[in-house]
Amino acid sequence: MTINVTVNEGTGVQFYYEGFDGSGGDFTDFNYTYTTAGDFYVSMGSNEHDGFDSILVEVKEPLLPDFTIHNCASHNVRVEIEDDYYDSYFVDFDGLSNEELPPLSFTSQVNFGTQGTYRIDVSGRFNDANNSTCGTDNQAFNSINSITSPVLTSVETTDEAISGEIQLGFTLGDDIIYNLESSTNGTENFEFGSIITGATAVLSDISTQDDFHCFRINTYDACNEVTFLSDIICSVYFDVEGTDQANTITWQTDTIEAESYNIIRDGDLLLNITNSSTVSYDDSQVICNKEYVYNVQPIFASGSSVSVDTAVIANKSEELPAVSYPSSTVNLENDVELTWGPPDTGEIPFRRYIIERNIRDRSWRFYDYSDDTTFVDTEANFLGQHAYRIRYDDDCGNLATPSPSTIPIIIQQGGVRGKEVIFSWNKYETWLNGIRNYTIERLDDTGNVLEEYSVFSGREKAVTFSPNDSENKYIRVRAESLDVTPQFSYSNIILTELNTTMFLPNVFTPDNDGLNDRFVAKGPKVFNFEMEVYSRWGVLIFSTSDNFNGWDGTINDKDAPEGTYIFKIYFEDAEGRKYDQSGSMLLMRKG
Repeated sequence: MTINVTVNEGTGVQFYYEGFDGSGGDFTDFNYTYTTAGDFYVSMGSNEHDGFDSILVEVKEPLLPDFTIHNCASHNVRVEIEDDYYDSYFVDFDGLSNEELPPLSFTSQVNFGTQGTYRIDVSGRFNDANNSTCGTDNQAFNSINSITSPVLTSVETTDEAISGEIQLGFTLGDDIIYNLESSTNGTENFEFGSIITGATAVLSDISTQDDFHCFRINTYDACNEVTFLSDIICSVYFDVEGTDQANTITWQTDTIEAESYNIIRDGDLLLNITNSSTVSYDDSQVICNKEYVYNVQPIFASGSSVSVDTAVIANKSEELPAVSYPSSTVNLENDVELTWGPPDTGEIPFRRYIIERNIRDRSWRFYDYSDDTTFVDTEANFLGQHAYRIRYDDDCGNLATPSPSTIPIIIQQGGVRGKEVIFSWNKYETWLNGIRNYTIERLDDTGNVLEEYSVFSGREKAVTFSPNDSENKYIRVRAESLDVTPQFSYSNIILTELNTTMFLPNVFTPDNDGLNDRFVAKGPKVFNFEMEVYSRWGVLIFSTSDNFNGWDGTINDKDAPEGTYIFKIYFEDAEGRKYDQSGSMLLMRKG
């Protein structure tokens, strides 16, 4: 700042421009330039007068004016003075017009007419400085045809921490001032944040660990005094915890502005939740001991927000798929063999199969483990129905639902009448398509099938063996499924011992009429035959080893009297097994 001094009277004057201490020098010049701002006394001495005269000079720093150019539609412009350092401001609109205005105010609207790049100069003035210009600044700008409303498209938390970071994405127009506003933990107290440009902005040193933040963008049409606001998008913070029931996700964001939520798992959309008041989700479709990476994406009117991916190790698995329809059969050693197909466990960390057994329709009990899809029960006693079912667990101890049960066939021998033996058995369980038929098999002692006896209905059959067949029989039942490629299941093997029985009449008439004249034991071929006949008082009256002729009804060649007699017979079958039979018969004669 340069001052010029005018002396009203006196000669031989000297000036002290920076006070009385002489620091301003001993000058006779009538002008002086100050290089720093401050209050200074200019002192003057004269040869004609004693003493000094002085005047206070206030030197102001020529600060640049703070102003903003507001572009309006149709190439109109208003300038906003945003400081009050000067008493007034002189605005030059690129030579088109000019205007002087007070601090903190707007100029009138000026129209530049066409699209172009223009310059506005603003100078600050003090009233007691003869309107001389102090600080001057200028800005170039491009006029615009229309105002583009701001669109906020995304809010991404890139660092979840007490001093975290958020990145914003948006769409803005060119040559327009856009202001970012934010409100913490709700939308009630928006505050100005900063002027933004471009397509993204990064906000640092912001609490993202325990707070969410809502954002919007505004631009001001100064010509029409209208503010354009973007839609609101709020950040989100969430936690995920692996529990015994599920991976539980909880989140915080503005539930009023949010329209829905996308739950992201391992980079893919897991679920869209349309109820915006929901703030948690249990993901039970997981596999234990596997890591999952989650994110929560609230959806807003114009975009979405997302937080930092969070990983968790699952403690449980989704419901384990059950084993479907195991099968059972009895092998030649009379052990129950179980087989089943492996379930579709996918990535489930399979551990082992668990065999459960139920005998005589009582309670299910744990029986044993298996590492593959087969198991042999060597302890089955077949004293009542045996049922089996299969389940399995994973490495986290989750237990699959039991499979359908399988019930092997148990054959039992019923009544025996001579060479006729009745066999019965339970229904085989379970083939999905059902049972076509049952067949009784006779085996040799090495398991080869010797004979088959078809069963046309039911689960019982009487088998008649030949009269002279005295061999022991190994018997089992075979079940055949209704599948296109049939399956077979076999029962336990039982040993049927055929007793050799001789038939003796309970009445005979030794009267030489050729009918029923002799008391004879009839039946299969036997060996070492002996017959004894006793009176009713137990006296032996006859014996013979001739099983073809028997007793003719005489005692010592005389006719035995009519009445009841006791008999006993002894014999061996072809296998050398000894038998004895006894009973009574009535001797009658025709008169």
